[in-house]
Amino acid sequence: MNFTLRQRGRALMDFEVAVRLAAGRLQMRAERELADKGVSADTLPDDMDERHRVIDKALAGSPVFEARALLGEWTAKQHGLAAVQAFDELRGEIVPEIERLREGATTLTHHDFAAPDYWSKIWFHRTHGGWDGGDYNGFVHGEIVHRKYVSKVFPGDVYANRRTVLHSLPRADYRRILEIGTSSGHHTLAIAEVFPHAKLTGVDPSLRMLEQAQRVGNEKGFDWNLHTAIGEDMPMFADDSFDLVTAYAIHHEMPVKSIQAIFAEAFRVLEPGGDMIMADIARTHTLDRMTAWRFDWLARWGGEPFWRSTARLDMVPMAQAAGFVDVRGWHPRAGADPYIIYGRKPAAKAAMEAGK
Repeated sequence: MNFTLRQRGRALMDFEVAVRLAAGRLQMRAERELADKGVSADTLPDDMDERHRVIDKALAGSPVFEARALLGEWTAKQHGLAAVQAFDELRGEIVPEIERLREGATTLTHHDFAAPDYWSKIWFHRTHGGWDGGDYNGFVHGEIVHRKYVSKVFPGDVYANRRTVLHSLPRADYRRILEIGTSSGHHTLAIAEVFPHAKLTGVDPSLRMLEQAQRVGNEKGFDWNLHTAIGEDMPMFADDSFDLVTAYAIHHEMPVKSIQAIFAEAFRVLEPGGDMIMADIARTHTLDRMTAWRFDWLARWGGEPFWRSTARLDMVPMAQAAGFVDVRGWHPRAGADPYIIYGRKPAAKAAMEAGK
């Protein structure tokens, strides 16, 4: 979406980016201090809690680490608030424009569902009030936080990872694709780019995020079907409804039992022979102990309560338990996001029915 932040909003977001980048440089300096004290990936203990204690003790009184923690806390709490302030500065002129984008071929259906506690009671990423805490949180998250902040503080092209995931699939002719965890539509756009002839359906518990995804779809001329729902329970879809189910970066924001339920529900709605591909954060066991500590430390102040339990999961057995075959999990780039998991729903059912 084309819009220009006003001077104050632009300054707020530029400052948040500068502080986050400065915090990253301090992180590297703190890790050099650890190395000078003989603390390295090779000497750190296996247990993550003990690892934190060792590092906290080694860096006790370090001005560099104290400054790094202060800046980290600042950006975790303030980047979302700054984005809201930047939006409010534009609200009068931009709301009529973005509301017009609710009209178009992309539909949004609101279903009644029981919002799980992990979603309704936690402010992920320290987003004040949660994902639906503001009337235009979808626009704020998708167009200001993501494009004016996240894309500038993460190394490389944060959007390219989504295309990498989709290009890993064995087919190019999917026609009915379900995305679990649509949010404000970033992965949905990647799906539409890679599979331009497919009919896209998306689910997400956040009405505000889906409103933004609807605007994105209409602006681009797409006819997506969006639904408020959770991936663990999608009664609006019949068995065998899709030939591909995909998700990007949702697992680390939910407990293990919900991840298991999502694999089971993805299996149910896939047609025999259909594919599942999902992606999430790097697996802890593939990282050196220092990198794993860094990611865990960042998650602690960044508003990611399920990060640790998810990052250490081997999702291959979970997908197999749901019924998927040819399951494999891998990292396209060693020691970095994303972790990709793929599986296929056996076609045996269709073959058996054809032989009757």
